[in-house]
This record gives sequence, structure tokens and C-alpha cells, in this order.
Amino acid sequence: MFDDRSGQRMNGLKGFWAALGLVALLGGCANMNQQQQQPQPQPDTAAANSASAAAAASADAASAQQAASAPVTRVVTKTTYVRVHRGDTLQRIAQKHNVSVKELAAWNHLKPNGHLRAGQSIKLVSRQTITVQAAAPQPGGSTATTAANVAESRQVSAEVGRHANGVALVWPAHGRVVEPFEPGTTRGIEIAGKAGDPVLAAADGKVMYAGTGLNEYGSLIIVQHNKDFLTAYSHNRRLLVKTGDTVHQGQQIAEMGSENNDRVAVLFEVRRDGKPVDPMPYLPSPQS
Repeated sequence: MFDDRSGQRMNGLKGFWAALGLVALLGGCANMNQQQQQPQPQPDTAAANSASAAAAASADAASAQQAASAPVTRVVTKTTYVRVHRGDTLQRIAQKHNVSVKELAAWNHLKPNGHLRAGQSIKLVSRQTITVQAAAPQPGGSTATTAANVAESRQVSAEVGRHANGVALVWPAHGRVVEPFEPGTTRGIEIAGKAGDPVLAAADGKVMYAGTGLNEYGSLIIVQHNKDFLTAYSHNRRLLVKTGDTVHQGQQIAEMGSENNDRVAVLFEVRRDGKPVDPMPYLPSPQS
């Protein structure tokens, strides 16, 4: 069933890892010369204007703090899954959860009169309007935020640089696994969805490649989690990160698409020491 699709991916494998080798070269250090400049004498008018400048800065800070603490209304999309029980139909599930049969069938890529099997997971999508209180600026402003981000990036970089026997992953997308892993035939699993669905980083790591240079994979992202493990996400509609970025587990890194693929899905690969392995043992089960 998957012979043609698997053959195309295996033909593109050499180019895939050749590109990854080139990406690794990007990690080299660049030498930058910095010149120290002697401080120039300031005009006397600076001292005269300092009081008014400080007052203006204080007023701006107060305005920014007031704006930041104002409530913000947002519409969020919530995805949940329900388990099919014996005798359940799409009509019965749709009625129970106050959605239309047409929507329920579309979310799960089923026919409106399709048959369900006991134990099957059915996806439910809802939109909710929430009001949140924006966080007030912390002491130190952007300086404190930048310092926190730098500390997190250093922690992730340290993890990327170490050897590890395993890696704990989360699902990179919500949807059905429409193509399983088969050693020697497929390189990962395909998780179906609809165009624009979020594609998430399966674990903390560093983006080693983000681009469209490999036709077999469409828009591709490769994330290194440690010296032993990396993950790859293919056929995206839109990339939200770039090479060199630090990403965190559960962070959206792309939008699902069908680039160089015959369906909307993300091809998710796990590599250990450069070799493809079945992602399922590293993912929580069932998908939630």
C-alpha cells in the first residue's frame, strides 16, 4: 500500500542526511573583532535635559504597565478526544456533544454515514472565548526577560550536547496515525490532520535545519534533542522557526500541510545515532 510513497522517501534519504551534514557545519564559531571606543564628552545641555527625560520615561513606563495589565479577550481552539463505545454512531456522538455530523466527520476524515469501531478515538474541536489578564512588566523590564530566555537557551544547549539513552517525547500533532513505521520501508509515522493544524516540537532542542531544499520532504524541520536523538517534521505548510532556534517541548514550530505529499499530514521521524527508529515507544499512549 505504501510502496510508491516509501520508495520516494528512500530515494531522497541520501540528500536528506547530506543536507543535515551541511547544517552541522553551521555550528562553527565566527570570530568577531570588537573595537572599544573612547567615551566622548557630553554637551552641557544633556544635564539640563536629564530631568525632563527621566520624567517622560517614568510616564511611559507607567502607561506601559497600565496597558500590560489590561484584560485581553482571546478566542482559543480546544481539541479533545472521546472513545467510541459499542453501538456508538457519528450521529449519536455529534448529538451528545452538540456538534453537527458534518463537522464531526470532517474533523476525523470520515464519511457522515461511516462505521465506527469500539475503542476508536474521535476528535472533537471547539472554540472558546476567554479573558486573560496580561502580565505586568517585571522589575528590570526586557532585560530580565532576556536574561531568563538566555538561561533557558543555555540549559537546552547543555542538554543537546550530552549523550542520553532515551528521550521523552510528546505527540507532534493531534490526529490519526495513517501510516505506521515499518523497518526498511518507512522512515517514520504520518499523522493526518487539516491544513494549518499546529505541528509541535516533540521535546526541547535546537533547530538544526528549517527549509524547503529537499523536494522529497517539502518544508522540513530537524530538531536535535541530544547527541543521540533528533526528530524530523516534513510536508509542512508553513515554518515558524529557523535554523539555530532553541525550541521547547510543545511549542508550535510549523503549520501542517501537504507539500510534496498526497494528503495533509506531518511525517514524523525519530532518529537515534542517525538511524530511523519507531517513534511509538517514545510517545505517550494513547494520544492526548
